[in-house]
Amino acid sequence: MAGDDKALTSKDISAAEPVALDRGESTLDPQERAVLEIDVAYVQWRADFRRMVVASGVLNRPWRSVFEADMIFSIVAHRWLAGRPITHKELATYFETFATEATVSRHVDDMEDGGMIVRQTDPDDRRRTFLLPTKRLEAIGHEYLRTKIRIMRDHGFAWAGGAETGCEKAAAAQGNCSD
Repeated sequence: MAGDDKALTSKDISAAEPVALDRGESTLDPQERAVLEIDVAYVQWRADFRRMVVASGVLNRPWRSVFEADMIFSIVAHRWLAGRPITHKELATYFETFATEATVSRHVDDMEDGGMIVRQTDPDDRRRTFLLPTKRLEAIGHEYLRTKIRIMRDHGFAWAGGAETGCEKAAAAQGNCSD
């Protein structure tokens, strides 16, 4: 599907043979290969960074799943920045096909114990609890994002946008943010 903007469907996935691919048969274009290299470089950096965080004593134990933890951090931070903090129940819907709500709860407990997020009761509905990022998570987030930007630049990608994010543009245009 190199160079093709058509979205992949479940039918396309089913039609692809589950046999080993010869390197010479790969249809990845140079840009797709660079993105793959970025992913691998970033995974390696994150593994090294996580070892440092665990060694610092901030965490009592490594997170159960780095993939799920990274997703939770990103979702909590994004929703908070968009002015719509996320609830635990909303967060769990992102994982419903591969992790139970109990698994998400254990991650959230670990993250709260590590000082990465806090729970705050919704003042308008005391049955709801928001998950909010902490200053510690923001400090780590800066490092993650700066590193990702550096890795992307190292592989030829450059920021071509303005200073505003999609959410900020929508908010300015419509008076709210619906990202």
